[in-house]
Amino acid sequence: MHILGAEPLPFDPNQVTPGVIGFAVTALVAIAIMLLMYDFNRRVRRINDRADVKARIDAELAAQQAGTEPAPDGAADGAAAAPDDVERPSPSP
Repeated sequence: MHILGAEPLPFDPNQVTPGVIGFAVTALVAIAIMLLMYDFNRRVRRINDRADVKARIDAELAAQQAGTEPAPDGAADGAAAAPDDVERPSPSP
């Protein structure tokens, strides 16, 4: 029975390297993956931002229909936000 590949190879298989072409292909694949990750993150951020805006608009509409003002951001527990005209102590030097 004749086994394929039983003939001696014309080169040493332990000395073979991918060379410049292999490096270029690997670099291109790595760059493509980085660009895809950047695009994916941008799209996910856009989806999350749209969901946040939609939730705020829905809350404002619900508050308008109920006849009340919507709670300011950060005051979801019903706690009033600190007014801007309150005098705060200045840091001492």
